Amino acid sequence: MEIRAEAFAGMPISVPVIDAHTHTISSSYNGWYQAIRSDVEFIALMDHLGIDCIVTAPHSLIGGDMELTNGITAASAAAYPDRIYGYIFICPQRGMDAVKTAIDKYSVNPSFVGFKFLSGYHGSLTCPEYDYALDFAAEARCPVLCHTWCGTPATFADMENAVKTRPGLKLVMAHQGGGNAAGTDSYAKLMSDYPNLYMEICGSLYNTYAMEDYAVLAGEDRLIFGSDAINLDPRFDLGQVIFSTLTDEVKKKILAGNFLRLLEDSQLGRVSDISRR
Repeated sequence: MEIRAEAFAGMPISVPVIDAHTHTISSSYNGWYQAIRSDVEFIALMDHLGIDCIVTAPHSLIGGDMELTNGITAASAAAYPDRIYGYIFICPQRGMDAVKTAIDKYSVNPSFVGFKFLSGYHGSLTCPEYDYALDFAAEARCPVLCHTWCGTPATFADMENAVKTRPGLKLVMAHQGGGNAAGTDSYAKLMSDYPNLYMEICGSLYNTYAMEDYAVLAGEDRLIFGSDAINLDPRFDLGQVIFSTLTDEVKKKILAGNFLRLLEDSQLGRVSDISRR
């Protein structure tokens, strides 16, 4: 059965799905409201939709507490092996020693598959602490998921600076580069110059572009599925992929294949084999 037909029939998607941009635990920051209140509820929603696993950096990242955030991730991943994986959250405001400690501690935990930066809010992507983490990620060949919204507060110039001297770096910029057509256009132009840049799709409800447009602008091999759950309901961005007119083969790349390919030569953790689905 085609992927779209499964969804229309109310069935969980039967092809591999990795949600590569999530935030577990609820947050009331800035009036946000999340209906999902626990890992148990999150897993139930994943089962309902057919999402095999998530990669997460919990909402405590907003306050910049690396040990709290990474500790929550480690506990969730231990409780739900093969369903919850983590990004090592880095906050430059905590200083270089704390950043190195976090990387030393969590880079050897197989549940952590990459890094998560809330760049701009926690410091410039060019600051020494992010530079250190970027160098580590490039050497380890693991992905780095980085926040941006139309180049604010993480600028496109900072993104270019991060990748141009690090060919081994796999930098995944969130929100289609910014959540609107202008931001996506600017980011796609940068992607055309640097093959180690990738586009994650969450928050696409703000954009006038459709999934077919992203596949053309970024390339079908460089699109990564993410939902920003639990900030956003994962059904929207999942539906953007599933109900698009893209072929099932392209949908499979976006939903899991492209992210799995980023991990193929990584020295950090790996997502367990879901190719059987």
